[in-house]
Amino acid sequence: MGQGCRKAQMKKREFYADGYYAGLAQEPRFARIIKIFRQLKGERLLDIGCGDGDITLLLKESSGAREVFGIDIASEAVAVAQRKGITAYKLDMDEEKFPFEEEYFDLIYCGELIEHLFNPDHLLKEIHRVLRVGGVCVITTPNLAGWPNRFALLLGYQPYPMAVSPSHEGIGKLLVDDSEGQWGHIRVFTAKAFQELLRLYHFKIRRLAGCPTMINSPLPPILGTIIKGMDRIMSRIPSLSTRLIATIEKV
Repeated sequence: MGQGCRKAQMKKREFYADGYYAGLAQEPRFARIIKIFRQLKGERLLDIGCGDGDITLLLKESSGAREVFGIDIASEAVAVAQRKGITAYKLDMDEEKFPFEEEYFDLIYCGELIEHLFNPDHLLKEIHRVLRVGGVCVITTPNLAGWPNRFALLLGYQPYPMAVSPSHEGIGKLLVDDSEGQWGHIRVFTAKAFQELLRLYHFKIRRLAGCPTMINSPLPPILGTIIKGMDRIMSRIPSLSTRLIATIEKV
């Protein structure tokens, strides 16, 4: 790895040091993910990008897993997850090998992480390596071709999951305040590209589903209600949905 790449990786680690997922958000995707894991069964479960571990424990309860593991780039997140009884490791999923044997896990969850990586290929290779044959992984990510992004582009605005600056991610976006925070998206996928990449790394796609998102905007209440309703309708069509949930199997 060149010096420029190393500097970029250091900046990425600093960016995510305090920005890990904490608490139980109201995002609709979490309810859908829990529902998926209630239909899955396995002894060992890995949460990639586990944050503080709250979701990890819900996944364990839902799937009936006996052993639960987590990995995250943020030291504080790993420490909090460990205090909750999760076997958690600090790891940069972009370049470091997962600390597990081949075919170690029955179930894996990777929520809203692949879009934050410079090298999603490494992530998918490691998921394939540590997942047993027939094991299931659930991956979620924003959809670059979701209906809000198509509408924004039509009007000449920047697509929501993509930023022109890591320090000012709201630049050029419709109805987004630049002070709302940093998202840190690096690779963003359409439904078609997402499926092609997953198949390239020898995964069978059991199901690709759409999912609405939590919408916060300064719009009048009536218009906000219309947009939320539109988002729910469009989530039935994965290629137009704001978020994607892929349930994949190692073959």
